[in-house]
Amino acid sequence: MGLREDLAALTDEGTAAFAAATTQDALETARIAFLGTNGREKDLTKAFGALPGPEKREFGPLLNQAKTAVKEAFDAAKARLADVEADAPIDLTLPGPARRQGSLHPVSQVSREVEEVFTSMGYEIADGPHIELDEFNFSRLNIPADHPARDHQDTFWLSTGKLLRTHTSAVQSRVYPKVQPPFRKVVVGKVFRYEAVDATHDNTFTQVEGFVVDTDITVAHLVGTIRTMLTALLKRDDVEVRLRPSFFPFVEPGFEVDVRLTKADPASRFSRWVELMGCGMIHPEVLTAGGIDPTRFQGFAFGLGMERLVMLRHGITDIRVFHGADLRSLRQFGN
Repeated sequence: MGLREDLAALTDEGTAAFAAATTQDALETARIAFLGTNGREKDLTKAFGALPGPEKREFGPLLNQAKTAVKEAFDAAKARLADVEADAPIDLTLPGPARRQGSLHPVSQVSREVEEVFTSMGYEIADGPHIELDEFNFSRLNIPADHPARDHQDTFWLSTGKLLRTHTSAVQSRVYPKVQPPFRKVVVGKVFRYEAVDATHDNTFTQVEGFVVDTDITVAHLVGTIRTMLTALLKRDDVEVRLRPSFFPFVEPGFEVDVRLTKADPASRFSRWVELMGCGMIHPEVLTAGGIDPTRFQGFAFGLGMERLVMLRHGITDIRVFHGADLRSLRQFGN
């Protein structure tokens, strides 16, 4: 058989072998036989190299045509098998990938408990916008534009003249004109302050605001409410509470509430007094701004950071855990 016939056989048999391959192993066997180092194409190329010059000019184009046809057949078979593997049937009886069950964020867990505790005491849940007007966040809370108390609430101001609310007390301003006393309200929501972040401070945190307006309301009602709340939420028998006189523009008198855990490890910061919340009797100017007659009605209000409450409850010493998105920390509180 001459070289011409051998090249024709290479083309016909090579393309047929690649077209018949139905597995990767069969394709590889055919590749070695026709295109491998010791394959038929290599043998014919060596035979072509031994030809005299005039015959090389005759058989060169035939050799190139055979090589091209066999290579294209191989590439087509390779692509075809890749598509077959990509479309391989799925065994529906196999188990699916394991899924980790999610859970509520620890602050969300305690927030729900707060709402349950207060609704059990006859409180209604109220809410307000995160983007607030100066009027509701400051002015109606007895904090006019020139009041020095504004210096203590570094604020995120927007280009529209609005701001991110610095406290949930802004909800009081919105509730008073809409509801006639008596009423009991509780608010749980995010607040924002432009301040340095450290182990006990964050620029975004959750605040609980409770306020009551009725006749003959006294500080004794306020203290009783705070003790009931902390006993229910901290779920400890070693909680000690103290009130210190303090100034807040929207209450008079005002108090700071400190908490410590008498059975905590002496090395823990919670074995010492920790400022937890502010409270007091609602200022007459605030009631008046809300359309409520302060000569007929009195009320109290309190606000606390939810993160600090959760820290006390679980012995967490760094507030940055809550917004750090570290799943290793958060998964500890899955229920």
